[in-house]
Amino acid sequence: MPAQQDLARPPPGALHDRAVARALDLIHAHYAEPLSITALAREAGVSRSVLCERFAAATGMPPIRYAGRWRLEVAARLLSGEKLSLAEIAWRTGFGSEAAFNRAFKRQFGAPPAKWRRSAMRRDEGPDLPPQQLHSCRARDGTRIAWADAGAGFPLLKTANWLNHLTFDWESPLWRHWLKELTRDNRLIRYDERGNGLSEWNSELGFEAFVDDLEAVVDAAGLERFDLFAISQGAAVAIAYSLRHPGRIRRLVLLGGYALGFRGRLAGDDLARREAMITLCRTGWGANNPAYRQLFTSLYIPGGTREQADWFNEMQRASTSPENAERLQHVFGGIDVRHMLPQVSVPTLVMHARDDAVIPFQNGEYLAAKIPGATLVPIDSANHILLEDEPGWQQFVTALRAFLGDQPLGR
Repeated sequence: MPAQQDLARPPPGALHDRAVARALDLIHAHYAEPLSITALAREAGVSRSVLCERFAAATGMPPIRYAGRWRLEVAARLLSGEKLSLAEIAWRTGFGSEAAFNRAFKRQFGAPPAKWRRSAMRRDEGPDLPPQQLHSCRARDGTRIAWADAGAGFPLLKTANWLNHLTFDWESPLWRHWLKELTRDNRLIRYDERGNGLSEWNSELGFEAFVDDLEAVVDAAGLERFDLFAISQGAAVAIAYSLRHPGRIRRLVLLGGYALGFRGRLAGDDLARREAMITLCRTGWGANNPAYRQLFTSLYIPGGTREQADWFNEMQRASTSPENAERLQHVFGGIDVRHMLPQVSVPTLVMHARDDAVIPFQNGEYLAAKIPGATLVPIDSANHILLEDEPGWQQFVTALRAFLGDQPLGR
């Protein structure tokens, strides 16, 4: 099983809590059996409430959710490494039926087991991504942030965007060409922002907290000097970080970014429609029918294939809760770093799709005009997330590599 599929590995600190460690041992050894909070608490020697609190603090999720994810990780290992039927794998991992296994696996990995297995076989037959190593660290307020690194070379850190999931993205047809390109000559560091992905979901959300998340990952990765790549709201986070830590960033690349959130940019019917989308997050995000999430998908990748749209829909559902989808959107709407732009002293490349329906092109023009010495490169695309088979992707790659230029090796 490739390292990137270790979805449920607990952070090292979990093993320092004896009660949590004993519950983990039971889950890992008996994942195919029905497990309850009562049984886990009895094994751990603590009450149900104490176990739930300490387990969530150590791993970022409740015990039963962790057990479900561990069971699916074992299933993915069997799919990759064993010549077993889907029914046999379902039975070995404790699912009551092959249908139940199919549903649970697709929710977690974005594709049913048979399709996922075929994709894994194709990856094994050809060049693959370098191994991804998963880590966790703590932000200033104690929130657990999941981060990963892969590849070798001068460090390139990618900020979080809407939305991320370190392991889900690794397999995604939307992000795989990005990851191949960004790890080609660099050590790529990525992270899941608080409130989504493998990072802690139950935490305070706010713009300053997002900057703290980036700061914690930089320190945990041991980066002294690095290039910073930011998409969407990550651009504002990157700008704020550059002012907090002058001299740490060698070069800054912003794609599809903005300085002012939608509440400052929109008015009238446009703002009302945007607010209505937030309301739909609260009422329909977790529904089996992806129609609610498709509203976002059709804006982010209007040129995407059905497979890519399905992946984006599932990525959104798997990456965060309906409540957090709403909360995150509220934070994004209030972002305003316009006053920071003239103070940016990092060499900056701004790229933006000409027909971006999520963040209109004039937002990129504004960033480039206000950041001293910044270069603007328009991208011929309508997709907020550039797709591999469109001309805009090659425009992006060419401009990125020309800007990053002759990079010294090492950290």
